[in-house]
Amino acid sequence: MADAPEILITGAGGYIGGRLALMLRDAGRTVAGVVLRPTPFLHLDGHEVIADLAEDPQPFVDACAGVSAVVHLAGQNEVVAEQDPATGLTDTELATLRVAEAAREAGVSRIVYLSTVHVYGRRISEDAVLTEDLRAEPISVYAISRLASEHLLGGIAGAELDLVILRLTNSVGAPVAPDVDRWSLVVNDLCRQGVREGHLRLRTAGVQWRDFVPLTDVCQIIGEASKTGSAAVLPPGTYNLGSGNAVTIRDVAGLVQGAFERQTGMRPELEAPDPPAERPRPYHVSVERLAEHGLAASTPLEEAVAETVEFCLENRDQLDGVVSG
Repeated sequence: MADAPEILITGAGGYIGGRLALMLRDAGRTVAGVVLRPTPFLHLDGHEVIADLAEDPQPFVDACAGVSAVVHLAGQNEVVAEQDPATGLTDTELATLRVAEAAREAGVSRIVYLSTVHVYGRRISEDAVLTEDLRAEPISVYAISRLASEHLLGGIAGAELDLVILRLTNSVGAPVAPDVDRWSLVVNDLCRQGVREGHLRLRTAGVQWRDFVPLTDVCQIIGEASKTGSAAVLPPGTYNLGSGNAVTIRDVAGLVQGAFERQTGMRPELEAPDPPAERPRPYHVSVERLAEHGLAASTPLEEAVAETVEFCLENRDQLDGVVSG
């Protein structure tokens, strides 16, 4: 590999990692991506590290030399964690352990870890205000593995380098390539349905509340969080990363319908069970702690949805072989 990069991103071939790597590269920052297999769409000019962090972390260990910051995104997603809990827990936690040990030994200045708002678990209820000071009470294997990773990083590396934990809500935006396997995410799935089937279908009435945040803003905030030394923007700590605004799944399906109508002239029909007479009240994800340091989502959700619809329309032929997880 060429001279040591400034930032090393694990999971760089994934949904967030791919967008982040390209955004940072285009901003003039030197980036290396840790991926499980060669990923041509990243175009990282030789800064690609092939490594399975759980099985053989040595390429990652070697790549840490001279790096200022590690952005740790790698780990099993919620689909794998639900279908295979043992793999979801073991792979995610072991990968994080390797990252913590290697970064500490290499003298990396900062680790940015992308966790999940789902660590709050039972705290996510009607009228709740989710602040970083709440005790985490995860109830899914995915969230448990992410909270355990927070503790692993804090216990092993946190005393010797800056640790920033970002608890992400639900990101929305186009992947860098059709074969980035995150079509199980609700907005991605709806956009894909609109292209492949001509209509949208929800399995539920869609009255669940979610905090959706555009992927563009997610990547920009992670990028700012990765800055070190005199350029550092964000002090070490734990921060919720979201929009601070809740919408229902049914509402976001309406945004998908509107984006299709504007881009194609046709509004796909929405199929969903009738909503109940009494609907749940929203919860609120507090993002004030990030805002105190000048970091906040600013991209309209409609724009992120439209971007995803446009991507699906442009890659219609390649989506034919893509299935949801």
